[in-house]
Amino acid sequence: MRESRGRGSLALRALLGLLLMASLAVGSRVALPVEEVEVVGNRQLSPGYVRQVTGLEVGSPWLWARPQQLQPLLQNPWVKAARLERPAPGRLRIVLEEREPIASLRLGPELYGLSADGVLLPGAPQRAPLLLGQGQAPLADLLLLVQTFPDAERIRFGVGGYQVEKGRLKVWAKNVRELQDWAKASRIGPSAATNPLRPSGAERIYVYSWGVSARR
Repeated sequence: MRESRGRGSLALRALLGLLLMASLAVGSRVALPVEEVEVVGNRQLSPGYVRQVTGLEVGSPWLWARPQQLQPLLQNPWVKAARLERPAPGRLRIVLEEREPIASLRLGPELYGLSADGVLLPGAPQRAPLLLGQGQAPLADLLLLVQTFPDAERIRFGVGGYQVEKGRLKVWAKNVRELQDWAKASRIGPSAATNPLRPSGAERIYVYSWGVSARR
């Protein structure tokens, strides 16, 4: 008889506990809703898009907002990092770090931005240098060339090598290392008027492992 009463008491306590948790859950939704969702650090993505993707909207439960809700944002190539802050009760702040294009890459009819960490950014405005060529784009090599020649207008790639262009000057090499070595040597060498690595008036420069050939 006593065992039966004990089991009944435990069941009643469990039921009351569940009812209390349910009441708290409902109360958290009603008593403390989100009144403001601030989005900062965004330049490419709109605040409305950020709120929609994360589900962090005005009226949603403030206590239930979790950093895990930012994960869908990280699937967007423009977003490098994101964090969730609670500056005050009822307020949320989503802080974004967006990627920036350092060059433009043309792949067929499509134009992408290329970020410093090698991510393709759809819808980015065109900026120099413009990377274009045939076949699969060697992103790692192209990033090295953009860093080596940040003032270039175009960088072409293909099975035959790479060509860096600015104005009428075109510099070709079979691989990235040869172009990097040429850039370093031509910068620290004599003036352009007497520098054999950058002959005055040359419009085409061919860089080889054994030396440099120039044409006007």
